[in-house]
Amino acid sequence: MMWQLFIEPNDVLLFRDGKPFTAGEDHRARSIFPPTPFTMQGVVRSKILFDSGVSLSDYAHGAPSAQDLIRQIGRPGGNYGQLRLRGPFVTKRNGDTFMRYFPLPADVVMVDKHLTLVKPLSANCFSSNIPDDLYLLWVRTDKPIKEARGWLEEDEFRKYLSGQTELRVTSESDLVVCEPRLGIALDPVRRSAKERMLYTMEFLRLRENVGFLLEVDGIPPFRSEKGLLQVGGEARAAIYEVLKTPLPAVSPPNPLPKQFKVVLLTPAWFSGGWRPQGDNWGQFFDGANVRLVAAALPRAQPIGGAFVDDVRRRADFQKVMHSFVPAGSVFFFESEGAATYNGKPFTETPRNEGDFGQIGFGCVAITEWEFA
Repeated sequence: MMWQLFIEPNDVLLFRDGKPFTAGEDHRARSIFPPTPFTMQGVVRSKILFDSGVSLSDYAHGAPSAQDLIRQIGRPGGNYGQLRLRGPFVTKRNGDTFMRYFPLPADVVMVDKHLTLVKPLSANCFSSNIPDDLYLLWVRTDKPIKEARGWLEEDEFRKYLSGQTELRVTSESDLVVCEPRLGIALDPVRRSAKERMLYTMEFLRLRENVGFLLEVDGIPPFRSEKGLLQVGGEARAAIYEVLKTPLPAVSPPNPLPKQFKVVLLTPAWFSGGWRPQGDNWGQFFDGANVRLVAAALPRAQPIGGAFVDDVRRRADFQKVMHSFVPAGSVFFFESEGAATYNGKPFTETPRNEGDFGQIGFGCVAITEWEFA
């Protein structure tokens, strides 16, 4: 049974970008917003572990007393057990109601202070460096085209899905502000500050009533409908609430239109950079063959994940960086007949790193498109 969890911080938060950081060698630790599914699966699993009453030692060593817990949430190293997550989604509370926010899709651009959509051009009549099997993205204008950034609240996002471009874009600063804080490394032997070890940490302060929504499946809800948990770096406190009435899903059309586009709501990883192995897009669809014809892709997002030491057979917890296709990316497809989205998360997973789709990567929305 799927249930939804809203997490609202009590304090500033730190979501490290996964890049190596050592005081003295680096001077700035950066945060990313929103946090990745790696971070949020850790929040949920830690909460379940601490509520279970199972000792950390028994859980780490797979003791008999921990077997039920391990079946639910798995163990470190990419095994997530029965746990299934979607998100996180930036969400704002307004009394008893909740409104999700989604990244502005990459096919929305700014032309003369107005938003418009770039669309595939039906014939490649220009020379370019894009692959021969893909169409150019085009907008009919003689004015400069600028990148558009921001977030769409759910009602505005549904307007986008219906093809509208008169959209109210929410600035990221209306959802979160960055608060850099100065720190200095400590010498544990002398119990004093180290020389030349100043650094800056980028903390994030979410605006009032702004938090993160997670869709959880495969495990029972938390024992208490409301409570406290720890989030992100330095384990900052946050309030959680299990929603009594889950928010409706952004459902794809069924069957899919002949021309449909897939919009990433959370990042995705593909073995071919931004394409799956062997261009096997059919793994995400049932029915007729589908073909990728164009893509609107922002710059790749580097994200770190837990590294598993195959020799010692345990999680090392050092970060391995992978390039992810960021949320807001748009893939344009054509189908040869009636096709349906099979619901599989729109992502692949590196070898020996668990299932990225199981913890929230590759969430999508799907809608129709037309040629420029």
